[in-house]
Amino acid sequence: MVRPLTNNRGAALALALVLMVVLSLMVAILYRTTLMDMLFSTHYQESQKAFFAAESGVKAGLAWLANQGSAPENQLNPAPWFSNTTTSRPTAATVWSDDEPVTADGVVSGRFRYYIQHLKNAPASYAGGESAKQGTSTSAGAMVHYYRITSEGENRNATVTRQIQVVTTAAY
Repeated sequence: MVRPLTNNRGAALALALVLMVVLSLMVAILYRTTLMDMLFSTHYQESQKAFFAAESGVKAGLAWLANQGSAPENQLNPAPWFSNTTTSRPTAATVWSDDEPVTADGVVSGRFRYYIQHLKNAPASYAGGESAKQGTSTSAGAMVHYYRITSEGENRNATVTRQIQVVTTAAY
């Protein structure tokens, strides 16, 4: 016959130790989860800064195309970041920008560089009658030139890099 235990001394201590172990595990799991969320959030912010920097590079490339008096592929000495071929990258991209782009909320995002490739020419009628987004010509016989702008942006610490490609048109 088994005798029931009548001595309960120390039961509260054992129960308190078990509860402390469970609570410690919960705190450790919560700490790890919070730490991972902070790391993901930081990486997302840095990725956004690199993206905004790359977007500024696209804008700089569009501005460069808009300021050209004639089609860059017809110029004697086009810029080194311009290529008249779609199969290879130009010999050089622009140097990394010194003026760091600022986001809408005033945060410095990073720096950028870009290069431009000439894709093809087409008469305006062949291009679906669309008007060119850049360039200086408004004449009816002007060619529509297609360009791809590739911009690379990196965050302020140069730990994250993002790339954007945009295809645009111009008439010269």
